[in-house]
Amino acid sequence: MRPRRKGKVCGKLTGQEEVIYEVAFNLGIPVYEIENKMPYTELLKWISFFNSRPVGWREDQRTFLILKSFGFKGKAEDLFASLKQIKTNQIDNQKPDKALPKGKFLEKMLSAVNGDDSGWKPNWENKNVNKDKS
Repeated sequence: MRPRRKGKVCGKLTGQEEVIYEVAFNLGIPVYEIENKMPYTELLKWISFFNSRPVGWREDQRTFLILKSFGFKGKAEDLFASLKQIKTNQIDNQKPDKALPKGKFLEKMLSAVNGDDSGWKPNWENKNVNKDKS
């Protein structure tokens, strides 16, 4: 933690510290619990969650629906930054995955008769088969 002088914290918060304080505030837990108890991977997942679902987006959505019932004609994302962020994330998630097969290779895969008949199955399917036999 930061050194203290006469009960005051020295300097401003760094960007990383601001994120930790924001997560602590939103989760309702003290910062020291995040720093001392929370695994780093969990902290990263919480940061990702709050980036994709900003705090207060539900209230903004309800407010927009009320405005719409009074005749507002605009778009929700033009009024509320939280709803714009959610819409942006939805568009990003809909982009096609570049790792998926395309073109001739995909056509060959789709036209294969009986697929791959080598007998190989993924591990999770082998486990289910063994349970069914016993």
